[in-house]
Amino acid sequence: MITSGKEKERAQRLRLIARQYCDGEYNKIEYRRRRRELLEQCVARDHEPAARPEEPVAPEQRRSRSMAVQRDWTAYVMVSVTLVVVGVMGYLLLVMM
Repeated sequence: MITSGKEKERAQRLRLIARQYCDGEYNKIEYRRRRRELLEQCVARDHEPAARPEEPVAPEQRRSRSMAVQRDWTAYVMVSVTLVVVGVMGYLLLVMM
């Protein structure tokens, strides 16, 4: 868990790293490595244990999963319809010329 003190300290260190990179103290690869390490410290937290597989899934969760799958399919359908319409319009433009 990150506290406000840790957040301020890490923000100062991140600015220092960026300033050192701008001054040419180290190259881009070293800058990215140091920045990544610092950001990983910021997002590191205690992970809760994963849900047990034998626990039953609530009906609301089942519905939300099926809706997510349905939304995924609607996106594919919309893209394919758009491509067909663009193709027909292109064909009509070529025929008119």
